[in-house]
Amino acid sequence: MTKEEAKETFYKLRAEYNRIVYPKYLHSDLDDMQSKYNQLKEMEEFLRDDFTYARLINSITQTIARLSIKGTRSNTSERGMNKAIPPVLRNGNKEFVLYEWESDKSGKVCSISGDWDAKSYMVMDVIGHLFLLKENGDVIPDEITPIFTDYDSIRKREQEIDTNNIGKPDNAPMIITEEDLPALRQQKYVRFDDRHFRSFTGLKLCSNDIFDLLKKTSAVEFRIEFPVRMVTDKGKSMKEKWYSMNVFSHPFELGYIDAKTRTDGIVQNRFYYIIFNTILGEMFVHNLLTKNYDWVDNNLYHLPQSAQIFYRHLLLHHNLVKPEYNLSTIIERMHFKDTNITNLIANLEINTLNPLKKYGLILDYKQTKGLNGTKYEIALPETGKRGSKRKNSPTDTTSTSEGDVGSGK
Repeated sequence: MTKEEAKETFYKLRAEYNRIVYPKYLHSDLDDMQSKYNQLKEMEEFLRDDFTYARLINSITQTIARLSIKGTRSNTSERGMNKAIPPVLRNGNKEFVLYEWESDKSGKVCSISGDWDAKSYMVMDVIGHLFLLKENGDVIPDEITPIFTDYDSIRKREQEIDTNNIGKPDNAPMIITEEDLPALRQQKYVRFDDRHFRSFTGLKLCSNDIFDLLKKTSAVEFRIEFPVRMVTDKGKSMKEKWYSMNVFSHPFELGYIDAKTRTDGIVQNRFYYIIFNTILGEMFVHNLLTKNYDWVDNNLYHLPQSAQIFYRHLLLHHNLVKPEYNLSTIIERMHFKDTNITNLIANLEINTLNPLKKYGLILDYKQTKGLNGTKYEIALPETGKRGSKRKNSPTDTTSTSEGDVGSGK
């Protein structure tokens, strides 16, 4: 290889790498990255003094390291949940949490009854992703298949669900029997077991932990304004419209089957039925079926809770390259309670911004002074491509079909 040949190959590899959407490890193939790295190392004697060559080597090395992490998966993350639902965290030992605020869309009072934290968002990621896989033969669907056609169709469905729920028992988890299955299959639902949940979260959770997470998430009630992605202009475009819920709604109903139990009574494996037969659940599913989602790597679930919520609530669904937030806005949106501003800022940077920077979800941040006091400027990777369409990969093919999950094999 001559120096000119080395340069020509280098420029080609660099162009190919630069075309990969960020985060690059979510849109890359490990074998391809390894091949590129090997080719670059072969031309090291010709380009070792070239700064751009060293930078490309470093970038590809980091991408390979991310791709090599065992169990890393990416999940779809429905935008409405991340936009419309703020964190509601338990205050001390109180068992009941009711949070209310005035919508900036309509001025109506919105309410959340229950505890909603980073794990609640994670649950919605996983069940939404598994639902999409189940709907399209274990691959994320390319076609858009909306449930609702317009604003009135949502209102009509909300009234229908509310009427059907009159006299219905509380939203407690229900044991699923064979007799329940025909009616269940007429609804929007997904079925999976503990193995799937652990795989898609990357967390080591026992069956009881997973059951408690699902039960806790399903028990929260919402009466909020929720963004719904609508097909407009005779199918030529999509537009987000905010729907004001008129009644309280759970995100889903939970059913289960104890599949494997030890002699001492400890359940080791369950099959779960997530049934989206609530108005919030159907709007959530509608958004997924209209591709109203972003992609998140399940390593996000290992970050501190405040980092996860900040990323979802303030960054994930935006296309801004350098968003700016006043500290007062961050405090309000994140529900920070510390009245000592010095401590609050320290915790914001240590437990929220620094982990996001270390993980690569933000490039950097800077504290500045503005007209409204302290603010933070945040530099995001690339040009807002965090939510770009991602091709299906082998990690997206964990089966949720009737024959696999339902059989208990």
